[in-house]
Amino acid sequence: MEEEKKPDTAPPGPAVGDEVRELAQAFSSLGRSLFKGGRALSVELLRSLRGIVDQAREEIDRMTGEKKP
Repeated sequence: MEEEKKPDTAPPGPAVGDEVRELAQAFSSLGRSLFKGGRALSVELLRSLRGIVDQAREEIDRMTGEKKP
């Protein structure tokens, strides 16, 4: 049976730091998009967005080989 490959993990360094900064900027942009203009979001939209975040988390767990608690 073929084992599922885990992504390569590089030791912390400038490349990892740069990627962490980029990820933080992406999350910041997401927050600005969600709440720009102080508008109220519908419950349906928030549920949909939560589903997208859950799917992303599941994909990250799959890629790193971790199991959902």
